Amino acid sequence: MSDVRNTAGPATVQGPQADARQPDDAWVPTVCMGCYNCCGIRVHRVAGRVVDVAGDPRAPNSQGHICAKGKARFRDLYQAGRVLRPLRRRNPEKGIGIDPQWEEISWEQALQTVTERLRAVREEEPRGLVIAHFDLPGYGISKAFGTAFGTTNFHWNRADYCGSAPHVANLLLNGSFNGELDLDLCNYMILWGTQLGHLAETIPLHAAHKMADARARGARLVVIDPFCTNTAAKADEWVPIRPGTDGALALAMLKVMVVELGRVDFEFVKRGTNGPYLVREDGRYLREARSGKPMVWDAAGGCARTFDAPELADPALEGSVTLEGTSAQPAFQLLKAHLARVSVEEMAEVTTVPAATIRRLAGEFSAAARIGSTIEIDGHTLPLRPAAIHFKRGSGAHKGGFHTMVSIHMLNLLAGNLDVPGGQRGVNPVGPFWSAHKDADGMLVPAAIITKYNRPYPPSQAAPATSFDLHELFPSSLFTRGLYPLGISEGRRFGVSYDAKVLLHCRTNLMMNSPCAQAMAETLRRIAFQASFADRIDETVEFADIVFPDAHDYERWDLFPANDMYAFITPGPGDWFWMMRQSVLDPPPGVKPWTEVYLELAQRLGILDKVYEIGNEAWGIDPAHRLEPGVRHSVKDIAERQARTLLGAHFSADAITETACFVTRPKTLAEAYPKPFLDARVPVYFEHLLEAGRQVRELAAKLGLDWDLSAYAPLPKFIACEALRPDGPYDLLVVNFKLPFQNHSISGENPWIDEISVANPYAYCIMLNRDTAAERGLEDGERVVVESRYGREEGTLKVTELIHPECVGIPGIFGHWAARTRLSRGKGAGFNNLLPAPHGGRIDVVSGQVDSCVRVKVGRAGGAPGRRGR
Repeated sequence: MSDVRNTAGPATVQGPQADARQPDDAWVPTVCMGCYNCCGIRVHRVAGRVVDVAGDPRAPNSQGHICAKGKARFRDLYQAGRVLRPLRRRNPEKGIGIDPQWEEISWEQALQTVTERLRAVREEEPRGLVIAHFDLPGYGISKAFGTAFGTTNFHWNRADYCGSAPHVANLLLNGSFNGELDLDLCNYMILWGTQLGHLAETIPLHAAHKMADARARGARLVVIDPFCTNTAAKADEWVPIRPGTDGALALAMLKVMVVELGRVDFEFVKRGTNGPYLVREDGRYLREARSGKPMVWDAAGGCARTFDAPELADPALEGSVTLEGTSAQPAFQLLKAHLARVSVEEMAEVTTVPAATIRRLAGEFSAAARIGSTIEIDGHTLPLRPAAIHFKRGSGAHKGGFHTMVSIHMLNLLAGNLDVPGGQRGVNPVGPFWSAHKDADGMLVPAAIITKYNRPYPPSQAAPATSFDLHELFPSSLFTRGLYPLGISEGRRFGVSYDAKVLLHCRTNLMMNSPCAQAMAETLRRIAFQASFADRIDETVEFADIVFPDAHDYERWDLFPANDMYAFITPGPGDWFWMMRQSVLDPPPGVKPWTEVYLELAQRLGILDKVYEIGNEAWGIDPAHRLEPGVRHSVKDIAERQARTLLGAHFSADAITETACFVTRPKTLAEAYPKPFLDARVPVYFEHLLEAGRQVRELAAKLGLDWDLSAYAPLPKFIACEALRPDGPYDLLVVNFKLPFQNHSISGENPWIDEISVANPYAYCIMLNRDTAAERGLEDGERVVVESRYGREEGTLKVTELIHPECVGIPGIFGHWAARTRLSRGKGAGFNNLLPAPHGGRIDVVSGQVDSCVRVKVGRAGGAPGRRGR
């Protein structure tokens, strides 16, 4: 490409510079992996050791900033207890607290042992291999390896770090994997169970920078969350809500907006949604007999036409018609009548949000959207909707996750703010070589590169499961990784005809980030052989039979780009850019990046050329730069070939000296604000769920699954979590939230992060509302026990007014117990250990989201009952 620049800003770079006089005193540009966001950084290396890290001012996603996780990341290079040699387990018994009795072995012994196990599985049933990791840049290597090997069981991780349900809602209404807000132009923002702009979300440094600017110019911020998070503490308003009732609040706000105020972008609903589509009494579209296309009523012409008829003048949104004996109504009419039956007062009781507050929020949001306003950009007149709602895991990780997410997102849709200036926007549904498009019904279909896991729309065909994630049972989902334990433990119930025999595991702590550690331990024990790639021995690595010492991200190269383009490049106006993670220093002797070891294993198994064949396509390498068979290519070599495809044949990874970011060209207006330019509609009525639901019901009956499938309904509804029902002494609901300076269970052993966490009163603790604590006679600083029907955790009580009075708050993923953890062992409490293992009653049957609601009771540690009263 001729317009390639390796700068995202002016030539003058502020911040640390390379010292040309001292070759061993250098600032090396690369990409951070302190979390999954892949921010551009510069690493200071002196005499072969890293001494500092700074943000890269030329990287659009970090803009010279760096967070605590990124700043402290280099300390993990030098942590005590780092794995430096391959290890073999000598104790055949596995379980929580059981000593593996490690012995050091050679790399050749480790590789030979794992190769023999893999070869045996491949000969018997290749799908018996399970690949588990949460290392986004490594997905390309592991998927190509797994596909060449013959397994479909890769990318096992719980996936509740963001949630299955939110992604489905974004895909249906934006055609994108993630969502964000137009922080440049938005004046009224609602963050619903999320912390966008406060370093605990996607593209965090960019969003934090933009959020600060928005707040400085007077944009209003409302946060809806059971806990007053860092984000809520800085908002104009915090709205505490009973956990798991977000869908009820969204329906009530929709009722106010549509029925009571009539404040809807009707023009967008007519032209940009299926709101005008005529729906028969059986819930299906009324279709033209000849073409099969959905019909609408043309109010101007006084007749029915296909939705895309050139002569269609004024699609009707309300009323009813009878055509050739068939009665039908517009989908929007059905939605409006459905919302009219919602009681705001009843939803107020369900959510504990007062009815007056519900009406005020709906009124403020819809008024701030300025429906009908426009803005001129680059000679184009675009809709301007400077109010938007952002949502993610906090509001979506529930049994009714799909309906909750689409109910919230429908507030955006009806305001007409999807992917327009000022509004809610998908993260890059249209890109340099991908685009959302429409199907025969005129409905939005996300680009194939985005729905590479599964396809929420059009739905897949429901079928008995053939993979351990059971995704075949969820035809309208994106991914169902949280169901791996269920599929491995009870696969025969769902159609899986084989067993898990080998687990290749790295960079995900399944024991801590999954519900119920005891259940996960049993799942891991079912797998005959486990090989882990690790830099330290955590709770999941303790179950391994072989441990390969893994390199730090400063000690490896990654496939190019080092992030998922569509999901992690800053959305909206700006540049298209790609980033490359390069090695800052060599790993210690005896340590290798896990991605390189995968290629070594592929070579020993005789499938390396097949990996290349698959990778040439999957990694987007053009014919001129494709990987030749019969050669052992390094990950660096593969990354260079990808880069040459995108940036030009002149590219050399050795030339990355000032920045690891490469800008190709500015975004077009249609890429920055795609909705006005896309001739595709989004749903206010989910007609596709009717056929999907029919298939799933037939399949469930065949498999003998007693699942509640009422969620396969075309209109948004509130589905209550099991935990919302009273349960005797378990009278509180436990909630979990992210801290901006911790990354899942990964950062617990970092000394700087631990120091911050110890100093923060809301980190290593269990939180209880002041009034709730007083009723139980519990005081700040006491040791308390939180107990559910599934688990028990102990910690130090923090009494606060910053949490809903019906809730117990447990932040992060804490409470490490692995024998070799040094700083993190026993600090804080583990939220996930209070949850039951996934089962049918706790799964959102549409998206595959696992419910995180659970009831608990709290008492003083040591068995002494708390004092009643004050």
